[in-house]
Formats: sequence, structure tokens, C-alpha cells
Amino acid sequence: MDIHEALQTAGQYIYIGFRALLEGLQKLFGMLADWFQSLPWPNAIKLFSNDTANKYLFFGIAIYLLLMNIWAFALFGADKSNAKRKQRRIKESKLMKVCFFGGATGGIIGMNVFRHKTLKKKFSVGIPILFVLQLILNSFILGFLGFWTFF
Repeated sequence: MDIHEALQTAGQYIYIGFRALLEGLQKLFGMLADWFQSLPWPNAIKLFSNDTANKYLFFGIAIYLLLMNIWAFALFGADKSNAKRKQRRIKESKLMKVCFFGGATGGIIGMNVFRHKTLKKKFSVGIPILFVLQLILNSFILGFLGFWTFF
């Protein structure tokens, strides 16, 4: 068996594995959807009536967002510092991923404080759009959990 046949066989096994994984996930999500649809409306609301769980979830999400924003701010600062010293830079894709997963506010502040990546359209347009979307989403999520927790 030469290398091409081995790679082709390995590729087939990987393909079969991914297909099985996708089918399993589809069945799992289908079962979860059926379970949620079977809940009567008052019971579905009771899922959010556990004050202790809601407080942990609320503060967990808030701490996650705070850490992501601090991380994004620090990454922009480190990348600017590396650029000045002509050292290895942080990938733009990593900066965008951190901003996408909750660090858009820290990214905007980092861009302006360090005056870094402000001329690139990908950052000067993309991160403010992410900021607005995250503001809406996070306000809804934290507002919903806060309402069920504190009122």
C-alpha cells in the first residue's frame, strides 16, 4: 500500500466518522426539540424560575464577557507593541475571533487607545458591527436572566 492509498483510506474513514457524528447530532437536536415542544408553556417558564441557577448563569455570562473584553484589549495592545518592535505579530483572524466571541467592546477600546488596526476596513467596520450585535444580544440575554433572577 503506497502513501496515496493510505491517505485515501484515511480520508474515507474520516468522512465516515464525520457523517456519523453529524447524523448523531441531528438526532440529538431533534430529540431536544421534541422535548422542548412537548413542555406545556407554564412548565417551560419554570425552567427560568430557579433563582440560584439564574444568578450563577447571569454572573457567569457577565464574567465571561468581562474576561473576553479584557483579553481583546490586551491582544490589541500586545499586537501594537510587537509591531513597533518588529516582532512576531498576532494573527488578524485571532483578533477577530476574540472580538466575535464577546470581546468587541474591548476590541474597539483597544483599537482606539493603541491606535492599532484603525485603517483596516475589516476592523474599522467589522468590529463596530460586532459591538452593536453583541450589545443587542447581551442586553437581551442578561436582561432576561436578570429579570428572572432579581425581580
